[in-house]
Amino acid sequence: MSVGTIALWAVALALGVAVWVKHGRSVAREALRHGVHRALSALPRIAVAVLLAGFAGQLIPSELVAHHIGPDSGFSGVMVAMLVGGVIPGGPSISFPLVVVLNEAGAGLVQLVTLVTAWSVFAIHRVVIYEIPMMGWRFSMVRLLSSLPLPLIAAGLAQLLLNVVA
Repeated sequence: MSVGTIALWAVALALGVAVWVKHGRSVAREALRHGVHRALSALPRIAVAVLLAGFAGQLIPSELVAHHIGPDSGFSGVMVAMLVGGVIPGGPSISFPLVVVLNEAGAGLVQLVTLVTAWSVFAIHRVVIYEIPMMGWRFSMVRLLSSLPLPLIAAGLAQLLLNVVA
């Protein structure tokens, strides 16, 4: 079990104890039941996403990944990663297994930081499905344009951090 997993279990346990202390055993039991139900409903999606990523990893040529978003792809690799990140559909159960596959196929760390940041900020599928219908074109365009430099800033900071750590 990883340190991150242990930390998450510790936080969950602490929150459970806090609910028990503040609201009593019946509320804590209901919260546990609700949480287990959500976890069990999410588990099949996560399992399928990880399997899909495993299969995709066998189909995505490492040379192609290394060439377009590898550590030596430079600014053009950052731009490709930004574009790819913006169009990856779905939530974290789809995108992060894909990021793992790209990492194993030879993508650069700076490019992966860019990709994940672009996925988080742009997510064109969310813009079309939720943002534009709820907030309108004007808001969406202002938000997207004002957010445009964020993946590039993340790429620059990632490169700086890599230079400091190396």
